[in-house]
Amino acid sequence: MKVDEICRLIKKVSAEEILTRFRNLKETEVHYKEPGEFVTAADIASEKALISGLHELYPNALITGEEDISENPQRLNELLKADYGFLIDPIDGTNNFIKGNERFAVMIVALKHGSVDTSWIYLPASDIMAYATKGQGAYLNDIKITLSNKKSDLSELIGAAHINRMPKEIRDQAKEKLELIKENRPGFCAGYDYVSLLRGEKDFSVYYRTLIWDHLPGSLIYKEAGGYALGLDEQPYTPKNEGTGLLCAPNEEMWHKIKNTLFLKF
Repeated sequence: MKVDEICRLIKKVSAEEILTRFRNLKETEVHYKEPGEFVTAADIASEKALISGLHELYPNALITGEEDISENPQRLNELLKADYGFLIDPIDGTNNFIKGNERFAVMIVALKHGSVDTSWIYLPASDIMAYATKGQGAYLNDIKITLSNKKSDLSELIGAAHINRMPKEIRDQAKEKLELIKENRPGFCAGYDYVSLLRGEKDFSVYYRTLIWDHLPGSLIYKEAGGYALGLDEQPYTPKNEGTGLLCAPNEEMWHKIKNTLFLKF
């Protein structure tokens, strides 16, 4: 796997197509994709450039991205059936990007026969790169990392719990129980939250909507760093089975403690 070459490609495209538009978007460069979902000229241009660059590195791979799939939904099934392919999230946290908030990310995941192989998360505004290959550990700015979270009490935890999309009964319970933790700081950008987990700035994350371009990259990196990630239905999160919800915690014991306290009704 050409991990370093893809790191350089992501940084180059981010500099040329994303950061040049950050806090500089024209009104004509922002559009509704669907209710509550925006797409910008930066999303479209960066995805196109990443697809082109990846094709140069891997001419025979099937390469697609969130915006391509939005226009051509069948591309996702083609990717999952392909011998080798890449899935791109050109800007995760588009709403933050539009607002001039630095919490946005570029994410790519490589799949072999529909299974996750390697993934990358890049935070352009702070020049932080995380990546991992299955079975080979996780890296943050080229330094191999292992989670060292030793907290054992919920009152010590800082979370990234995104509960707004949850069914009302589960959301109401979670909102009440979140008062038991130290602080809830959702980044409204999965890529940003995964990097925050890796850096020890947050202790757990939970999402209800689990689109694979949002969560395949980070869940691989997090698990390779020693973390524990599982669907809220206690089933593995995979490209072919998104499950329902996704909870990431430092270890299995803490995962069950969070799940059984915050989301017992799930």
